[in-house]
Amino acid sequence: MKIGIIGHLKFPIAKPYAGGLEAFTHAYTNALKNRGHEVTLFASGDSDPQLPLQSIIPNATIPESHARLGRMCHDWIESVEDEAYAALMLQLSTSDFDVIHNHSLSPIPLQFSHLLPTRLMTTLHAPALPRMAAELRRRGGDACGQFINISNANADAWRSLLPEQTVIHNGVDTSFWVRCKEQKQRRAIWFGRILPDKGTHLALRAAHRAGIPLDVVGPISDQNYFDSEVLPLLRPDDAYHGHRTHEELCTLISRSAVTLVTPCWDEPFGLVVAESLACGTPVAAFNRGALPELIGKSTGRLAKPGSVRELAQAILGCMKVPGEICRRVAQEHYSFDRMVEQYESLYQNQSDWSFPNEVAA
Repeated sequence: MKIGIIGHLKFPIAKPYAGGLEAFTHAYTNALKNRGHEVTLFASGDSDPQLPLQSIIPNATIPESHARLGRMCHDWIESVEDEAYAALMLQLSTSDFDVIHNHSLSPIPLQFSHLLPTRLMTTLHAPALPRMAAELRRRGGDACGQFINISNANADAWRSLLPEQTVIHNGVDTSFWVRCKEQKQRRAIWFGRILPDKGTHLALRAAHRAGIPLDVVGPISDQNYFDSEVLPLLRPDDAYHGHRTHEELCTLISRSAVTLVTPCWDEPFGLVVAESLACGTPVAAFNRGALPELIGKSTGRLAKPGSVRELAQAILGCMKVPGEICRRVAQEHYSFDRMVEQYESLYQNQSDWSFPNEVAA
């Protein structure tokens, strides 16, 4: 099939990934290409040149805002993105794509969806964003295309605007995320972008309460938060490893006894969970957002959101969880191949838009 992928523009679709959406878009585009489809990714020009890329702006908007203005200016970012997406949608109105699949975080593709030669398909990777929600209220969900959500929890957050959604859980490459041969150590790991919403400071406090050192891995997205809330909590046996390659991260996860996931908001999915399980590492996490969908007694433990005491207990409980079972669950339920096959099924049947509420894993 001839497939157009509308990427988001806030960060480059390239390694080292700024976050889960960049990693998803990169891997998903390559997976479709490797399965024989003719794919074009519409994204920023500083994305990976090895992708089948068509640039719609020269540089991703958040880094460019910092470079031009010395700060993240939301008005400037929205203006640049709106103009780029509007021009793209006009271009796509005369295209011959079989499928146009929107992974952006913008309302503009929804606003212009009626111009397309095929019905727009949109995956909702975030909670109900105000500008997208306003567009759906204005036009109605049916007028904006077909919607896929990445978890039942996130689908519920959109339910008042979109009663009909297909749920397809995200997946990870279980041939890349593997349990390395390095021996497990009595250490915990926390990885992701470091900012208040991710709760890195709570992970450190819980690990210390459980008597286990913590490895912190990821880019610093909020320097003030890192300097005031995270750095002072690091003990001599803890370590901040910075932003590491995925190969290095895989080794660090594999050697860890437990991964900590500490969101202070309702995570729409949680690729961190799937990556950890694929590496044979159980997960101790706050019980909110999509995390209860991903973590059961066989793969980890859940704690009351924000409770350092309960999270410390969850860490200790994870010491009894077999890594082999975690790995098997990831292969069976959260593999990338499983996810891509479910999307392909939607593509191949796009003339029939009456889908069940959830595609079975």
